[in-house]
Amino acid sequence: MNRRPERISFRFSARSRFAACLVTTPDGALAAGWWDLDGTRPPYADDTHRFREGAPTETTATQVLPTECGGLLRLRGAAGSGRHLLLLSHPAPAGTVTAETTTAGTPLAGPRGPSWAGTGPEPPAEDAAERLSVEARGLRLVPGGPRGTLALAVETAHDGSTRVWRIRSAPLRLSDPVTLPGRVTALLPLDGTGCRYATDLEGPDGYRPASLDLRDGSRRALPSPPDGRIHRLLLSAPVSGLLLTASDPGDGRLRIARATLGHRPRLEFPDRLNSLEGAVLPLAADPAGERVALRVSRGAQARLFLYDVATDRPRPAELPPGAFHPVAGWSEGGLRVVYAAPDRPADLVGVPDTAAHGALSPLPGAASSTRDASATPHAPTEWFATPSGRFEAVRLGDWRTAPTVVVALHGGPEDHWTLGHDPVLARLSEAGAAVVAPNQRGSTGYGRAHAEAIHGAWGVPDLADIRVLVRTLTEQRPPDAEPPVLLGTSYGGFLALLAVCADPYAWARCAVIAPFLSARGLRERSSPAVRALIDRHGLGEPPDDDLGPRDVERLAHRIRVPLLALHGCDDPVVPVDETRRLRRALTRTDGPEHVPHDCLDIAGAGHHPLQERGGAELTDRLVGFLTAGVPDRRRSPAPPGLTVADAAVRHRPSSAVFGHITHDERTPS
Repeated sequence: MNRRPERISFRFSARSRFAACLVTTPDGALAAGWWDLDGTRPPYADDTHRFREGAPTETTATQVLPTECGGLLRLRGAAGSGRHLLLLSHPAPAGTVTAETTTAGTPLAGPRGPSWAGTGPEPPAEDAAERLSVEARGLRLVPGGPRGTLALAVETAHDGSTRVWRIRSAPLRLSDPVTLPGRVTALLPLDGTGCRYATDLEGPDGYRPASLDLRDGSRRALPSPPDGRIHRLLLSAPVSGLLLTASDPGDGRLRIARATLGHRPRLEFPDRLNSLEGAVLPLAADPAGERVALRVSRGAQARLFLYDVATDRPRPAELPPGAFHPVAGWSEGGLRVVYAAPDRPADLVGVPDTAAHGALSPLPGAASSTRDASATPHAPTEWFATPSGRFEAVRLGDWRTAPTVVVALHGGPEDHWTLGHDPVLARLSEAGAAVVAPNQRGSTGYGRAHAEAIHGAWGVPDLADIRVLVRTLTEQRPPDAEPPVLLGTSYGGFLALLAVCADPYAWARCAVIAPFLSARGLRERSSPAVRALIDRHGLGEPPDDDLGPRDVERLAHRIRVPLLALHGCDDPVVPVDETRRLRRALTRTDGPEHVPHDCLDIAGAGHHPLQERGGAELTDRLVGFLTAGVPDRRRSPAPPGLTVADAAVRHRPSSAVFGHITHDERTPS
């Protein structure tokens, strides 16, 4: 099957004239992609092929950043190693590259890469004109910098301090470090020199805004609410002096503020800007600093608004609801956002009526245009009622009539499904399956109570929501329809395994990616970052219900459906030993009613094996497993240790199939 390229990790240059991303190849590898958005730089002047693609030698950890001089920076690093490789490449003129041209454009210039084995069509060129090895604990690329600087590099040292470096070329090097006494978040330019920046600097009382001058390292405090507890810089426009922040003015409510600098700095909270319903994130300002592109998210859906700063008036842009990545670029050629929908991968999209002069210039390397985006029907969402309230789910296809219904559970748990594009869910839809992706309790995007319902209770209220969901889906499908199937990743894998333990005969199959088996076990065996998340949520007391402690290893004997588990051997988030423990637990419980299971350790893969090299084959296997038919289990006897209600099957009343949902039906207040 010909797959559409997936694009991730979008970045824009300092003045948004160039953009870059990582793009998947047909075998799941990643290459760097690069756009000249306005088509004014050689070799792109009067050249319609303004997208270039490099060799498939990157990983999801690669940072890409285009420079204003027309180059592309890439920063490669292995997690936790402290070793990085910085590369600077330049696009090749059209017609001068001998490597095979891809469907997206012409490869970048440089010598052949080591990944080509010498058989079949040659891959795009490895594009490393200059390279530099860097030893640093943490390093990230930031657009901007003074004249003669390609970009900035922000290093976090072992002692918690920060160094801001200038990246220079010929030769490629880091120079002129400025040291700050704590960690920083954003670096937002305050003027056109590239020397003065606003940043949130960590101190004894948390993060506070400050201005930083790269010439001498001097710092000054920026205005923030005296009684506020939260302050984060969001966006700056150096030409107009615009600086937007997220601030708590002391009443506990987070709002967007406009900071006025100078001799009498102050904060203002525009009324109409703060009256928009949903979570508001400024994405980009126009070159004059007079208009701002806003992403406004409500649950699974997001809309794009254009905000007039002088009149405090937002208006919706001509794009349908979807998913807007938290990066955008606004140059003289117009506003470009990263837009996705369930049936369309993320890509650059131009927004009408945003160019400084004339019509918005097209994007030859983009998968589709603004007109295509406006006409693309997005998958609807649907709300499902539960005894505790209701939750929203993204829906692909008609789950009432489709031969296969996949219930997809997101990871996190501090996450939620959106109207963005998920390649696995899209493949399932293309294979004829309907997909229901719920944002059950514990999901973000629906208020504090909804998100914190699972604190101290992983697998309790969220599991109750999934049990209600499968009951609803089954009751509204034909009596002879196959039961729904389950798909879960990371935390969603944990929740999916609990669901097939709780209602063994309510599901047809279950596939999990990078699952864990219990919160307590994961805390003992995981990284400090994961332990910190679990400690922040709390372990809580074991629930007093029919399942007891939420430990899949203890409950594995209840699983009675075919199971597929995929786990990267180099997973830095959830150790692969979790899936190996699952395999051993399932093997121990094999009895008269054998449960087919396949638990695969993926060598060299991390937490997202489907997004890495070889992921295409794994995706094919996963989709084939989930959309395969299921044997007739209606005559299966009740296995030992399960109640008659558990062993009941689809042709019996649904209340018998699903047993009892007894614990924590209510969202804590």
